[in-house]
Order: sequence, then C-alpha cells, then structure tokens
Amino acid sequence: MPINSLKPSKITLKILAVVIFNLICYINVGMPFAVIPLFVNQQLGYNSVIAGMAVSIAYIATFLSRPGAGKWIDTKGAKSSVVIGLIVSACGGLFTLGSSFFLSQPLIALLIIILGRFCMGASESWASTGTNLWNISRVGVENATQVISWNGVTSYGGMAIGAPLGIFLTKLPGFWGGLNSIAILTTVLAAGGALLALTFQNIPPNPSTAPRLSFAKVFMRVLPTGAGLGLGTIGFGSIQAFMALYFVYNGWNGSAYAISLFGGCFVLIRFIFKSSIDKFGGYIVSIVSLSVETIGLCLIAFSHSVVGTYIGAGLTGCGFSLIFPALGIIAISTVGAENRGSALACFGLFLDIALFIAGPLLGFIHLHWGYYWLFLSAAVFTLTGTILTYILHYQSKYRNLPQSY
Repeated sequence: MPINSLKPSKITLKILAVVIFNLICYINVGMPFAVIPLFVNQQLGYNSVIAGMAVSIAYIATFLSRPGAGKWIDTKGAKSSVVIGLIVSACGGLFTLGSSFFLSQPLIALLIIILGRFCMGASESWASTGTNLWNISRVGVENATQVISWNGVTSYGGMAIGAPLGIFLTKLPGFWGGLNSIAILTTVLAAGGALLALTFQNIPPNPSTAPRLSFAKVFMRVLPTGAGLGLGTIGFGSIQAFMALYFVYNGWNGSAYAISLFGGCFVLIRFIFKSSIDKFGGYIVSIVSLSVETIGLCLIAFSHSVVGTYIGAGLTGCGFSLIFPALGIIAISTVGAENRGSALACFGLFLDIALFIAGPLLGFIHLHWGYYWLFLSAAVFTLTGTILTYILHYQSKYRNLPQSY
C-alpha cells in the first residue's frame, strides 16, 4: 500500500513499531543519570567537575560516531545502524558492571565507567539517528515531523522511566545494589532489542543520481539551526549532570523525580502540541520553547526550594520538548534525500557538543560561584538561543519577501 494512502493511525503504528528501539536505548541512557554523578563523587571520591565529566563524557563518543552513523545510514540503510547501536549499548552495560569490581582502586573504576559511558554515547548516535531515518523511510518524508517527535518522546520518556528505575535498582541489597542491577538490565534490554530489530524488514537507502555532499558541507548547511539547538541543550545538560548533586547539597530527597518531571513534561508537550510545528513553523515554535526553558532555569536558580526546583525542572522540560523537531525539520530541508542521514547526524552533533560542554563548564561555575550561578548561566545560554533563533526567523522571512528595485 502506498505510504500516502495510509490512515494517520496506521502511520502512527508503523512509527511505534520501530521507535521502540529508541525507547530501549534511552531507558539504558536514563538509568545511570542520577547514579553515576553520586557514584563518582561519593564512592570514588572525585569532585563535582569529574562527576559532571563522567556523565558528559558519553557525548564525546556520540560526537565522534555521528558522522560515521550518518554516512552508514545514507549508504547501507538504517536498520543495521539501529542493531549496531543496541549491541554497543549492551557492551556499555558490561563495562559498567565491570567497574563495581574495582571500588578499592578508584582510578581504574573511573576509567571503566568512562569506557561504559563511551559505549552509551556511541549507541545513541547509531540507534537514535538510525531509528529516525528508518521510520522516515517507512512512512515518508511528509511525516518527518511526526517521526522526529515520536523519537523525542521515546528519548526523554525513556530517560524519565530510566532515572527513577536506576535509583530503585541501586537500593537493592547485596550484589544487586549499586550499579550492578543497572548494568545487567542495560545489557539484557539492549541485547534483546538488537535481536528483535533483526526480525524487521530492511529498507535500502534512497537511490539518487545526485552527488552526495561532503560531511563538512552538510555541517555548514545545518550550522545555524544547530547552534540554536546547542544553546537550548545547555539547560537540559544542567539538569542531567547536576540535579542529583544539587539535591544532595541542599539535603533534599527526590532528585530522580525532578529528572522524571523534566522528562514527563517533555513527553506531555510533545503530545499536546504535536501539530504546532506544521501549523506555526519551526522558528516560531523554537522561539517560544527557548523562552519557556529560560524561565524554568531562572526559577530553579532563584527559588531555593524543592517545590520551586520541581516546577522549574518541569518548565525546562516543557521548553526543551519541541526544540529538536522544530529546528530539525528546518535542518533536513537544507539537503536532498540522499544526504538526510548525514544532515540529521550533523544536527545531532550540536546536542552532543552542548551536553559535553555543559558538564565541565557548569561544574567549573559551580566550584567558583555555586549552584545559583550554575543554573542562571544555563538560562543565559538558552536566552542567547532565543535571540539567535529570532534572527534566523527574521532572515528567513526577509529572503522570502519579493524584492523591489
């Protein structure tokens, strides 16, 4: 049956059948979110900069592996990219399990944790980018907004599920406590997902006589929108890397719920406003989203209370929710079908760069000026993203106006 003749419900079901692999990937990503910083800081004895780096280091691997993932998808297809990503995720679980056997040697344990984080970072680029392009091939580029939105729902929904699940697993008694259960479940979920993905039909890459653009040229085409994504991602990075430590610093319980609230609001906004990008355009949606995210981060900085922090985390999730699909649709429209994998991979690089920078940069700010300036600095970055996106929107409107001489 032709794709354009499918009912909306059928299209959604086709998307859900494959996006489940992205959900598995991000449950695995989310489980250690609130645990790794505490493990590195409290059990291994390293400071908040190293604890933040232990979380953010995964995005070096994501950054380095995205170009290869994009090229692989464009030339060999998306299904195999998803399978490779899930296998690498399983390897990350095994490394994390291995770190628990070296608690008496903190440096070795930290290095093994970093290896595991590298695997998790690489798994994101291959599995998530692959899922996006696989689903676009299955339901058509005219449904790309829905595909990218569902990928985001399962990404941050997976993290919202994974974070409290990880906290629960660390409290199990004996061998099953700490990171061990997280590592074992990560390996089982990823390996099972890879086996399931192998049973699906492969869709070959789009045949095209047009020459493929170099990665550098694709990168420059998505640079403007990618910069907006990167600036908006700093806010997410502040919550991901430092929310658990912020709660410990204040003597509060429930940091995992703040991360889950971020993810829950993220998913809710994706559902409620899923048609807003097609209706209002990517730039308008991004400007509003970045503004809401800025307000949420300011509330965390100024409130100094559990309730205020929860509300701020929720608003930050609401704001961050639509930035990727809103700017992503603009990014992939700058290239032809034969370069979509590379374009989406390049666009995702800006998220990786921002998340990697967020850990050490915000950790440095915290060491010298405290958590107030940490979250306020993140708000300044998102506000800068708002201004940049407004400028891009203005330029796009100017280019589309008829010229008079």
